[in-house]
Amino acid sequence: MDIALLILIVLVSVTAVAAFWKGRWQLVTSGLKQAGGTLKSMWLRLLLGITFGGLIQVLIPSALIADWLGPASGLRGILIGSYAGIIISGGPFVTLPIIASIYAAGAGAGPVIAFLVSMNLVGVRALIAWQIPFLGAKLAITRYLVCFFIPPLVGLAGGAVYQLLGIV
Repeated sequence: MDIALLILIVLVSVTAVAAFWKGRWQLVTSGLKQAGGTLKSMWLRLLLGITFGGLIQVLIPSALIADWLGPASGLRGILIGSYAGIIISGGPFVTLPIIASIYAAGAGAGPVIAFLVSMNLVGVRALIAWQIPFLGAKLAITRYLVCFFIPPLVGLAGGAVYQLLGIV
C-alpha cells in the first residue's frame, strides 16, 4: 500500500468518525449518499480520462516523450510543458491521467510541474468561460498576461527541487 492511499484511508476514517460523533449514523449516511451522487455523475469521466491516459502511453513512444519532455530536455521541455497546459482542459478527471501517463512514459519532473501549473494558471478555457465573464476583460487579461510567464519559472524551480530531494 502506498503512502497516499494510507493517508486517504486515515482522512476518510477520521471524517467518518467525526460525522458519527456529530450526528450519528444519519450524518454518516448523508455523507455517503453525497459521495455516491458525485461518483454517479463523475464515473464515466474518470473512466474515460484513465483510458485516454493509458492509450496515450501506448500510442506515443516513450522515447519521443523522453526526448521532448524528459529530464534531459532542458528549457525546451520546460517550455513545451508550460504551454501545452494552456490548451488542455477537462478538469482533473481528464487531465491528471494524461499527465500521469506522460510522466510514466519518461517526462521529467520540471516539464510535468510546469504543465500542471500552466493548466491551472493560464488555461484558456477558464479565461474565456469564467474569468472574462465574471471579472471583465481588462482584469482577466491583465492577470493572464502576468501569469503567462510563471509556469516556466515554476517548472525550472520544481525540477531543481525535485533533484535536490532525490525523489525517484
